[in-house]
Amino acid sequence: MLMSCSKGKHEEFGRNLAKAFKSRQYKNFDTEAYNEVFKAELKKLKPELHDPNWITKIYNEENNDNGLTLVGAFLINGKLDNLHQNLLNAKYHGLNPEFFHSDKITELLNTVKTKKFKKVEESYPYLAQLELYSADGLINYANILKYGAVNPKTVLSSYYVSVERPDFIDAEKTLDLLDLDKFLEDLQPKNGYYQRLSNLLINDDKPETVQKLSSEDKQKIYLSMERLRWPVKEYKGKYLLVNIPEFTLRLIDNNTTDLQMKVCVGEAGGHETPILSGMIDRMQVNPVWNIPESIASTEIISSLRKDSYYLEAKNMVAYKNGELVNSPTVDWNSADVSQYSFKQNPGADNSLGQIKFIFQNPYAIYLHDTPAQAMFKQDMRAVSHGCVRVQQPMQLQEFLLNDKSKSEEIVKETEAAANGAKAEARWVKIKDPIPVFISYYTAWSDDAGNLVSSKDVYGYDKLLMPKFKAYMATL
Repeated sequence: MLMSCSKGKHEEFGRNLAKAFKSRQYKNFDTEAYNEVFKAELKKLKPELHDPNWITKIYNEENNDNGLTLVGAFLINGKLDNLHQNLLNAKYHGLNPEFFHSDKITELLNTVKTKKFKKVEESYPYLAQLELYSADGLINYANILKYGAVNPKTVLSSYYVSVERPDFIDAEKTLDLLDLDKFLEDLQPKNGYYQRLSNLLINDDKPETVQKLSSEDKQKIYLSMERLRWPVKEYKGKYLLVNIPEFTLRLIDNNTTDLQMKVCVGEAGGHETPILSGMIDRMQVNPVWNIPESIASTEIISSLRKDSYYLEAKNMVAYKNGELVNSPTVDWNSADVSQYSFKQNPGADNSLGQIKFIFQNPYAIYLHDTPAQAMFKQDMRAVSHGCVRVQQPMQLQEFLLNDKSKSEEIVKETEAAANGAKAEARWVKIKDPIPVFISYYTAWSDDAGNLVSSKDVYGYDKLLMPKFKAYMATL
């Protein structure tokens, strides 16, 4: 269990307080008397604390010597002031500083530093409150910066990124031995795009800034920063980022965009592209499209009932019990479509285009080329069944393979197929698999630090807002 400073150290603390804040009464500081007041304040303040169970575990009511864990270690040396400033700066994380008791800590720090108490006992409630509000503020600030304020699983059923939400500060650690300044520095999110969004808020707060952020843009930034705190795996090194609301794919290396392209994503209303991540480890050149049952049972069967030669016209085939069937001879009006599977053979008219990019996930989501290039001219590109269509597949395969000869071979192969040569499906392994993150940010930043604002195409901001509002900075 957490142990605090010794009694002798606390009495020395009183003498040091008197010297630091020029208040003689602090010299008469009595540890036992203070801790009795501390226990009373703990009981009184519990309803105001965000994590009373954690606080109770740390400040075990049976332990009469831990009521100055933070104040005893960090008040005189100024490190508690640094914590206070970090809590005030929570607004640059899109968070309300008052959620972390910053306003109360401001008043209490001023009181214990400047008030000339007639009796030392008058200082005990202020010091106890400073201790409790600081501890509760610290643990919640740490947990929110590390994991986010809201559990994404409670917002979206289609959030498929792993989530871990333990207490970031372990209750077994001794807080008065914590290197508080280093802990607070290390706690700051390292993601370059998070930092750029934070800088937008910092610049907006400067009096000399002429063009201020709108309330709508601020809200988008706040919600996007919250989402950036969610992933267990950080965005770092070389990776792909699909931003659904922006309809954009970025090929990123060390927070710099190497290539950016348009994408089409799942249509709202039942075909939304899920939020997930994985490692792209292979691609299929001249791919076969294994048509999902959801599409076969609706679009394919409907077309077949109108035209029994539909499959031939679309370079598709049907199988029953693993055997190829002659489509025009089947009575599709009475056929049980669940007994059939459908594929589209490789070719220039394949719905997956000339290449698809695979990463392991249980939802059969992947990135792929498309023959429907006209869609990329539209502003609204939520048009697919859920997979992500990419505008520049050849540039993407070059980025992934990082092998000029292999990339050139793929280009020649696909160009020949486009010109009428027989197309054969072929798998290509990616030597160094690359992370891909399919994400949802209505606010983003370009490499120059400018805000990129997008519409809430799936309405996910509206879903998050009610749960995040209690933590959110002012607009």
